[in-house]
Amino acid sequence: MNVTLKQLGLKKVLAAAVIAAGALCTAGAASADTIRLSTTVSDSSNWVKAANKFKELVEERSGAKHKVEVYANGTLVSGNDRVELEMAQAGAIDIIMKSTPWLSQLNPDFVVVSMPWIFPDTDAAMAVMDGPVGDKLSAKLESQGIRALAWGSGSFFQLYTNPGPIETVDDISGVKIRTPGLELYLDSWSAIGSVPVAMSFAEVFTALQAGAIDGGISPIPLIYSSRFYEVSKNIAMVNYSFEAIGMLASNVFWSRLSDDDKALVGQAAKDAMIYQREVAAGEEADLAKVMQEAGVNIQTPSAEALAGFKAKVAPVYATFKEKVGAELVSEVEAQVQALN
Repeated sequence: MNVTLKQLGLKKVLAAAVIAAGALCTAGAASADTIRLSTTVSDSSNWVKAANKFKELVEERSGAKHKVEVYANGTLVSGNDRVELEMAQAGAIDIIMKSTPWLSQLNPDFVVVSMPWIFPDTDAAMAVMDGPVGDKLSAKLESQGIRALAWGSGSFFQLYTNPGPIETVDDISGVKIRTPGLELYLDSWSAIGSVPVAMSFAEVFTALQAGAIDGGISPIPLIYSSRFYEVSKNIAMVNYSFEAIGMLASNVFWSRLSDDDKALVGQAAKDAMIYQREVAAGEEADLAKVMQEAGVNIQTPSAEALAGFKAKVAPVYATFKEKVGAELVSEVEAQVQALN
């Protein structure tokens, strides 16, 4: 999972473009003014609500000059996040939505957003993404064939499991949990004592049902929209790591737009992701209540118990601070401190 997209080679990128072309033919021929937006998450997630808001704004503000087609559930890419990235790079998809853990495979600086417990809350995380650090990270993507239009909140990763409740760090020992394929996550949860398993997001529900994994880490809105709670009946609110969500345009697509259309599309993306942040904030408590009513045990480990998790991860944090770059991590730490 640590192979970069660049290392995967041009042949695979071109193959992804061929897959995209076939999928788009199935979906129907797109006009020159059609913008294709893809995401691998469920169509009930707040990501897709943002995508639909973007569609609404672009079509309204362009006077129907532009049409936006939203493809959720990974329908264009058979649920494969990496292929979706490659297709955007190749220009086979115009806009994608990707989390910062996935973007770290394009540029390792994005790992800074995922550092365990670096952010105290969502407001602090989004302030960093809206500031100089977010600008630096966005600039890193352009040489990789995509452009960051706007950032939204993916919320904090919580721990969902079949065994449970997970009240202390000892309770997670030997439990197989799915994490995104980020070395930081794999090393962190291994240090904590679990058995981390990297797999594509689209495979998780089936793996939970089959018992191939015992749980995983995801934000509350994704645990709900992906129905993980139907199989994993325990959620520990550990606030392990934050993820930002990027609405990202293919450079190939962007280069075709006039200056006026770039301004229109860019502003629509910003407005749509501000909307997404508001939706995500409102969903946390509401969806937790819905899942509790469905029989899920949701609990917050004590401060002492969380300290046990953090102590296990501390050496991993120190290692990745050096890997990512002490200067960049320190810049985020300082900005967060300044917000308090």
